[in-house]
Amino acid sequence: MKWLMYLGLLVLLLLIDNVWGADNEDLVVAPSPNDDREGEDDISMYDMYNNTDINICANVVNGTYLPYIGNCNSWIECENESIKEIGKCLGANSTFFDPRFQVCTYESEAQCLPTCSANSLSSFCYDKTCTKYVLCYYGRPVLRQCHDGLQYNNVTDRCDFPEYVDCVANDCSVTVQPDDIIYLKSKARCDKYFICSNGWPWEQECSPGLYYNPECKCCDFAKNVNCTNNAVVRNIQPYYRSPLRRADIECPSAGVHFYPHKFRQDNYYYCVDGHGLTLDCTPGLHFDPKVMECREPKFVGS
Repeated sequence: MKWLMYLGLLVLLLLIDNVWGADNEDLVVAPSPNDDREGEDDISMYDMYNNTDINICANVVNGTYLPYIGNCNSWIECENESIKEIGKCLGANSTFFDPRFQVCTYESEAQCLPTCSANSLSSFCYDKTCTKYVLCYYGRPVLRQCHDGLQYNNVTDRCDFPEYVDCVANDCSVTVQPDDIIYLKSKARCDKYFICSNGWPWEQECSPGLYYNPECKCCDFAKNVNCTNNAVVRNIQPYYRSPLRRADIECPSAGVHFYPHKFRQDNYYYCVDGHGLTLDCTPGLHFDPKVMECREPKFVGS
């Protein structure tokens, strides 16, 4: 009889192991930047300004200067939605470009874009259109673009619905207008608004219990404001705070690639020089291999 008990215990352990393995299949730690695979010395250089389908100057006002990714000394001038010139700050002391104020300034004052870390997956916003962002892994910056009115959400590291994103930079005039201050209401919260100055939106918040009223450009009682855009709180972890998940496919040994997931429409694979990760879309979005980005299901393939 004892052998039957041992056999039953063995079967139970096997069942537990299978269930545990299934539940944790996606939690395999992704390879670290030091985990180099053999035979992958041929690393192709990704050029986000030339070798890409994304126009970095699209929807950018003429005369606007964009920061050059990876080099805070350089800038990109856009004209007629194309790159007019790539230049550098050449002043004796003002050698760092500040994209917020569109000037070359001192290193201590320049608000440079983040740099890509070699040890983590992360992203950050790019340009003044609210739709472009930079995805980082293995120290490689990759230019990305949201579609169909979606905007980049720097809280979740991915494209998201506008009602969950407070990006209004593209609505701020780059022209200084001291006699005509521009006020912008928040797209995500009723009690928040922005004041434009030098082309940059400065965040403001009403006192508790008050909503921003665009008619008077002031904070007002909630009963006087027609606002229902208080976004619900969602538990979406940004990439840099989530456990990295190894892609269950063989990635090309060189280059940057995006592929649809084998089983899930709301997941996709991100490959960098032979190393692959599985990434999530924002809930409600599906990955579209045609544009290599997450979109609403009704737009996928169009």
